[in-house]
Amino acid sequence: MSAILGQKRVEADIEISTGPGGRKPAHLRRLIVTLLAGVSAAFLALGTALAHDPNRPELNAWFKSLKNKAGEPCCEGGDGEHAKAEWDMAKAGYKVLLKHPHRPGEPGQWFDVPYSVVIDQPNFSGVAMVWWWPSYGIDGSMTPQWRCFIPGGGS
Repeated sequence: MSAILGQKRVEADIEISTGPGGRKPAHLRRLIVTLLAGVSAAFLALGTALAHDPNRPELNAWFKSLKNKAGEPCCEGGDGEHAKAEWDMAKAGYKVLLKHPHRPGEPGQWFDVPYSVVIDQPNFSGVAMVWWWPSYGIDGSMTPQWRCFIPGGGS
C-alpha cells in the first residue's frame, strides 16, 4: 500500500492473514454478522417504539395489537401520528387533516378516511391517530396511502 503525504511518498506493507483456500478467518465473518444483526435490531426496536406514547408505556401491547379491516397491523415503523379528525355527516365517514411532509409551513388538507382502515374498537389513548404515508403526483400533489385510523374521544 502506498500513499502520498505532502511531497513524500510513504509505503507500508500490510499483510492480511487468510485461512485455508485464501478466505478470511471465520471469526472475522462471525463478528461482522453479529455487529450487523445488533445494529439492525436496535433500529427495528427504535422504529417500533416511536409509534407508541412514551408517557404511557402500558399501552404498547395495545398499540401493537391494532389492525385494519384487512388484518394488516397499524404499528409498523413508527409512522402513527396524532390527528385532527372530524366526522363528516354528509359522507357518513371520518376526515383527517394531513400536512404535506415536504411543505410543513402549509396549513394542511382534509382527506376522507376509507372505511377499510377505520379501527372499530375503543381507543385507550383517547387521541385520534392515523397511520399513513404520502404518495406524490407529477405536479407535487400529495395523496395519502392509508394503513389505519382510530378516532379519538371527541371525534
